[in-house]
Amino acid sequence: MSDKRQFFGTDGVRAVANRHPMTPEFVLRLGQAAAAVLGNRSEGGERPRCIIGRDTRASGEMLEAALIAGLNSAGVDVVLAGMVPTPTVAMLSAQTGASFGVVVSASHNPFQDNGIKFVHGNGRKLNDKTEIAIEQIVLGNTQEAARPEGRNIGRVSRMTDAVERYVAHAVASMGGTRLDGMRVALDNAHGAAAYTSALALEQLGADVQVFHSEPDGFNINEECGCTHSEELERLVRQSQAQAGIAHDGDADRIALCDEEAIALDGDELMAIAAESMLRKGTLKQNTLAVTIMSNYGLDDLVSRRGGRVIRTNVGDRYVLEEMHSRDLNLGGEQSGHIIFGDWATTGDGLIAGLQVLKIMKETGEPLSQLRKCLKKFPQAARNLRVRSKPPITELADAQKIIKETEKKLGDYGRVLLRYSGTESLIRLLIEGRDVEYLEAQADKIASAILAQIG
Repeated sequence: MSDKRQFFGTDGVRAVANRHPMTPEFVLRLGQAAAAVLGNRSEGGERPRCIIGRDTRASGEMLEAALIAGLNSAGVDVVLAGMVPTPTVAMLSAQTGASFGVVVSASHNPFQDNGIKFVHGNGRKLNDKTEIAIEQIVLGNTQEAARPEGRNIGRVSRMTDAVERYVAHAVASMGGTRLDGMRVALDNAHGAAAYTSALALEQLGADVQVFHSEPDGFNINEECGCTHSEELERLVRQSQAQAGIAHDGDADRIALCDEEAIALDGDELMAIAAESMLRKGTLKQNTLAVTIMSNYGLDDLVSRRGGRVIRTNVGDRYVLEEMHSRDLNLGGEQSGHIIFGDWATTGDGLIAGLQVLKIMKETGEPLSQLRKCLKKFPQAARNLRVRSKPPITELADAQKIIKETEKKLGDYGRVLLRYSGTESLIRLLIEGRDVEYLEAQADKIASAILAQIG
């Protein structure tokens, strides 16, 4: 069996909708294969049950229908949660005893794209081994999924209170802290958060100014959401808010903006949370889990407060695996996937946002002050479009410059080069203390890469 995944990337299977592998035919097969790997019958012998949620993309209807057909044909009952954030499906899977959950979403990608991502019945993401097992069935390399007949074919039902259950869970995460008197600018990216985040904030007493919350199937993430921090900054200025929150299409990510209309990244959010939790003694093992992309300023801050930082490969599922294996309750990515493990089994943009607003309330400090706890090492980053993805070790000219750069940086910096798991991009990051040197070396390495595969 191959140990390399063909279709799954860093977060599920993703492609242009109606183009392989995001066609109804492929998704039907994917549903059947997932049923074979994940669809365990309950102890009472009932049929496996799967919860499906989706974001607001027009193509979600077509792909959800294909997924239902695949799952039902393999004897899995499907419960449709409707248009809800990814963390809602994770939460509902765990709460209701489902065999597994599926989300039809391409997260922050444009509306033309779509994707399929799975969670186990405990709400956790799949590991590489499980994804490979599903792929092997899709490719016909291992046993076919069962094809039951008669009364054993799966059925479909709808969950009518999925939104209410998720919102109640998010509100409960505040432990009684209210947000009365706090004005929040909310950018829902015309995505799944349009049905959930404002409800939770309003229940907590916040004055919510809602933007980009009219999904039409085609405007998801369009010049808005957490990948457009400049828009969130504009909305905070416009509404004179004390904080701004922006989600991506499936609301498993968050961007925050302070009252001075300056956006924060995921590292700053984790710094604020880690410092608060270390102070209260609620950070399990005194340890924060982050990816190799996070700024080394985090290590500096956490170690000075008596904790430590551990690093994983890029992708929130690798952070989640590490959190689970070490029994940790805080981790995340610079990109805004933040996992508060006491309340979520996956990145959850709403719960992450609420936890930071809670710290603002508890300390009486504005975000512009709280963010100062993190003193970042300077970084130079490049995202380069490529026509192919040969092994990074084969980028000979770039590797030569990288080795020179690493030697010069020594223990006070690093060079990271990796391909995007979802796009035709290679990502370069250099971190150190001399900004001019970092930028110059980033340009040299980028030029060498583009000359070879640009």
